[in-house]
Amino acid sequence: MHFRNSLSSKFQVLSSARGFTIIELLIFSAIFSIVAITFLTLLVSSVQVQTRQNAAAEVNQQSQLLLDTIQYYVNSSALIEMASDAASTTLKLRMSSSTVDPTYIYMTGGTVYLKQTDSGTEQPLTSNKVIVSDLSFTKRVNPGGRDSVNVNFTMSYNATNIKQSFLQSLSISVARVGAATFDSNVVPATSNTYKIGASSQIWQSINDIIYFSGSNVGIGVSSPGQTLEVNGGLRLNTTVAQPTCDTSQRGAFWVTQSASGTKDAVTVCAKDSSNAYSWRTIY
Repeated sequence: MHFRNSLSSKFQVLSSARGFTIIELLIFSAIFSIVAITFLTLLVSSVQVQTRQNAAAEVNQQSQLLLDTIQYYVNSSALIEMASDAASTTLKLRMSSSTVDPTYIYMTGGTVYLKQTDSGTEQPLTSNKVIVSDLSFTKRVNPGGRDSVNVNFTMSYNATNIKQSFLQSLSISVARVGAATFDSNVVPATSNTYKIGASSQIWQSINDIIYFSGSNVGIGVSSPGQTLEVNGGLRLNTTVAQPTCDTSQRGAFWVTQSASGTKDAVTVCAKDSSNAYSWRTIY
């Protein structure tokens, strides 16, 4: 009797075990899907943020490198050879060393290049990871101070995916630091275009030999009192043929060098009372 009761009890326990119902499986699947979708969304967002941060870091790094390079060459230049207050896509700098003179910085095809000397090889200042646009240089003249250059450009990350896009526009002003020094001839870029000095800003002297005082010029005289004042002799050494005396030569002195045994002739171009011009001998 006792044995039968034990078997009946075991049978009842075993028969009470059952599996998940369809509703429970559906609820579990829904919860799992929500968790998985949330996780994937966070993962995608994290990747997108990381990608954009990488793009921003690349643009910021190359922008700073480009600005530092431009500032270095402008600071060490002897002359900014550009028209004043006119934007240009090319920065031309004259340098004190002939091995790097002139130095150019310009943009081609979204890349900024550096070239030293007219026959030098161009060197890229930006990589293909970024694209540079709207690069311009504007020279500013500062009377009483050193010239400067306004630099403007836009740099963007080179990507077709809009989620990776990042760009920034920069504008700075860089001034020359070094004094103008040259180890070769100083020549103008074009004929009969540029001047040395200005009427309102007069040079004091050239090599402490030729002096300026208002409109007066002194040779060996630091404070000339006449239009031309010379400390020493004035030599007329004319070995070329004497020109015709006319209105353009009026007031000119001329020394005609003669052969051995014959004295030289010193003449002046002047007109007489009948307005006729001729060379008149004064010696």
